[in-house]
Amino acid sequence: MLYLTFDIGTTGLKTALIADDGRALAVHTAEYALLTPKADWVEMEPEAYWGAAIEGTRAVFGKTGKSPHELAAIGFSSQGQTFIPIDAEGQALYRAIVWVDNRAQSVADRWNAEWLSHEEYHRISGYPQIPASLTLFKVAWMAEHAPAAHRAHRFLCLPDYLTYRLTGECATDYVTARMAGFLDLQTGAYEPRLLAAAGITEAQLPRVLKPGAVAGHVHTAAAEALGIPSGVPVCVGANDQLVGAVGAGNVRPGIISETTGTALALIASTEAPLFDPRIVAGRHAVPELYYAMAYNITSAIVLKWFRDLCACGEAYDSFLEGVAEIPAGCAGLTVLPHFAGTTLPSLNLDVRGAMMGLTLAHTKLHIARAIMEACACMLRECVEPVQQHGIAVATVRALGGAARSDLWLQMKADLLGRPVERPACADAASLGAAMLAATGVGQFAQVQDAARAWYREERAFEPQEELFEPVASHHAVYEDVYGRYRDLYRRLYEV
Repeated sequence: MLYLTFDIGTTGLKTALIADDGRALAVHTAEYALLTPKADWVEMEPEAYWGAAIEGTRAVFGKTGKSPHELAAIGFSSQGQTFIPIDAEGQALYRAIVWVDNRAQSVADRWNAEWLSHEEYHRISGYPQIPASLTLFKVAWMAEHAPAAHRAHRFLCLPDYLTYRLTGECATDYVTARMAGFLDLQTGAYEPRLLAAAGITEAQLPRVLKPGAVAGHVHTAAAEALGIPSGVPVCVGANDQLVGAVGAGNVRPGIISETTGTALALIASTEAPLFDPRIVAGRHAVPELYYAMAYNITSAIVLKWFRDLCACGEAYDSFLEGVAEIPAGCAGLTVLPHFAGTTLPSLNLDVRGAMMGLTLAHTKLHIARAIMEACACMLRECVEPVQQHGIAVATVRALGGAARSDLWLQMKADLLGRPVERPACADAASLGAAMLAATGVGQFAQVQDAARAWYREERAFEPQEELFEPVASHHAVYEDVYGRYRDLYRRLYEV
């Protein structure tokens, strides 16, 4: 049996073919360019997503030579909140409004001023703030600025849209529905006051299923376009961060998964929702669990920025050669990697990046290592609120581009005082989507069973106990690094 998965990213769609033992047989990425017709507007032609799915499906079967008739199910992982309004015939009524689009800020601000407090929305949705990026506020924006689209037959987030193109069914999962902003975390149903405020009815939104559930089956037209048999089950997935957590085996309390890429995001599995202003709370893909998420806008992209300033296009292995020889702490150099503000655990979009402690003795390698240490400090900053709720952290599983760096993972282990694992499968979101689909069609009874069977660790990095020369331990050195990082933030932005 084979599983076909679509990981729908902001700038590209990754298609993977996963074997029924969890091996990734082939991966193909089709990129697309975002459209920015106005300031704060970010859009995409809906056909770009469908075309990328067709391209990817044909590519992974072509690479492997596998028969599409071995296909057991299709699964999803997706960016959150990007949505497309469609009419009763399935035609798009507006371009996809991408999650990073901020056109609805005035709507969110007005609701907050008039009737929707941060505390009330936190209780309903699990969001400690009122993010204007949510589908909810952009649908409300359409009532005034795009009334024809506002009368849509359905508003579909991206995985829901591709599910519709494949099956003709309008379905979503409860993770995506909550992240869109309409769903009540406590009841698992659409919140009537939010629907009324947005000017729509529940009938305009897809039915809500648990992650992995079968939404429908591939119809003839879609089968011909993708080159696969009709009748293949199509299973709903979830947001990419949570699906990646599933792919990393983060399906029980005590495990944290983190992604250090353009941004930094952390997922902790919990037994109950953590209502804390520093954390986003939501239901886990494992039905009886919840998850806590913290994230920040810029992370490893700061290292890319620095690499591009110094040697644009140079391979990272070459650019970072010698960084491991720089002593931890970088001779007093501290970096704040918040180049576009902070989100969680503290929200301040006016924060900007900084470097403190520069001397004429510092080199390119010192600055590069200080950026890496700063991202590791940001991870610790995101972990601490979870621990303060009494959630024990046994291990951290690292995803994203930074997980390829042994040095970076060792820094994180030393700063956290916890083992940090690199999964054997680099495409955790693709693997997680296949785990959910395999559970949905009955290969596994539960998601945890799929994770136990398919998750593999490539390497674990343990906190180091030996001493630095001449006397300081790794722990003491990195405690100083973290203290300087927090102190610099307080001095600049908490006056």
